[in-house]
Amino acid sequence: MTGLNITFLAHSGFAVETDTKVLVFDYFKDPAGKVESYAKGDKPLWFFVTHWHEDHFNPRIADFAAHTAHYILNDGVTLEDVDVKKMQTMRLYDTIHMEDATITQYGSTDEGGSFFVETDGFSIFHAGDLNWWHWLGDTDENNAEAKGNFDREMKKLAGLSVDVAFFPVDARLEGAREWGVKGFLDKVHVNKLLVSMHHFGTVWSPSPDFKAAYGGVPLWIPARKGEETTVR
Repeated sequence: MTGLNITFLAHSGFAVETDTKVLVFDYFKDPAGKVESYAKGDKPLWFFVTHWHEDHFNPRIADFAAHTAHYILNDGVTLEDVDVKKMQTMRLYDTIHMEDATITQYGSTDEGGSFFVETDGFSIFHAGDLNWWHWLGDTDENNAEAKGNFDREMKKLAGLSVDVAFFPVDARLEGAREWGVKGFLDKVHVNKLLVSMHHFGTVWSPSPDFKAAYGGVPLWIPARKGEETTVR
């Protein structure tokens, strides 16, 4: 195929099929049965879990163990009923090499971390719950802390170039919904596709301000579970 086939599972969950494997990020639920379908194919599954929140981690991923080559977990995640030889626990800011893949776990502004994966000629970033969590009704102190946490992580990502990036654009943040993704794009170059996720409500419709500033960034906003797109 010499490209990527990306499937939206639900919320922040995605399956990314490469030439040699299927990367599954933050499996929460999969009503369209896409991962089950992949498990019946020839390509091994690689599961990534950014953190333990139930909308990002479902321990039922252990059910796919027979078809899974690797489980790559943030070190705050516990997964049972899987051969330890298939599990790789990562601390923040560590880099590992597995088969043909290089994996770095970056930080978060909530629980866990985020993953940067290089494999089969592509680079992929999944943010997990990394975002600028500015809540309009929160205290000034808490929102100042949220900004500081976000700025700290963006400094670590500054200059990174990725082919595909998955990033939260959460409707609950209301007027601050786009602050995080804008800040991310100010620091990270997205070459082929930015994918919005973690909508928690209405599907994101980019504002005129976002379009004016970042209209050159290729964008996919999945709205339907099981929806797919390709990247070449």
